[in-house]
Amino acid sequence: MTLTEQIAAKAELIVNTLTQTDYQHTDRIDPSTGIYDCDCNGFVGLVLLSVVPKHFGLIHPEPGQSRPRAFVYYDFFAALTPASTGGWRRVDLLMDARRGDIVTWRFPTIEPHEDTGHVVIIAEAPALDPSGDFFVVRVYDSAAEAHFDDTREPDGQPSPKGKTGVGSGFINFKVDGEGRPIAYLFAPPGTAEYSSRPIAIGRAQPL
Repeated sequence: MTLTEQIAAKAELIVNTLTQTDYQHTDRIDPSTGIYDCDCNGFVGLVLLSVVPKHFGLIHPEPGQSRPRAFVYYDFFAALTPASTGGWRRVDLLMDARRGDIVTWRFPTIEPHEDTGHVVIIAEAPALDPSGDFFVVRVYDSAAEAHFDDTREPDGQPSPKGKTGVGSGFINFKVDGEGRPIAYLFAPPGTAEYSSRPIAIGRAQPL
């Protein structure tokens, strides 16, 4: 398997076998019992550390933090180019993203102990909605609310394993005229307003 396939496979295994999950900023993770209480960067960091530890080590957390927060992933990937070498490269167009790539965005204001954006692992290649207005992307992540068609709230009912935390669902994305992602719709309803944020996509490649 490629590195991206290995990353996705690990994330999928966790989603499919967990027994308890909640979204929280302090990790409470016990793979032996299937407990995954963590936030988005805690989950992505766990997956990357398990599968590609050297790649994970290239993404340096801010001072005073034990792991990169979401905005650090964004800054790291945004500084790359599609031709970058050394473990990671940037993917500019959403349609070029694939399973196992990392998508991240950052908020304009970065505060201690607060969400700084979001980071996810792509589960399936992006697909254009039949309306042609947006793309749908299934992801693996830890989130404070369920996405569309989500394992954390199947058929509109909270999962007994956890309504928040680690799971998989669809996020809707809008792109610019060249195909770069520029906005997202995180959760239902589909009529809600999209959030415009700087978005970056990173892909692990052989060191």
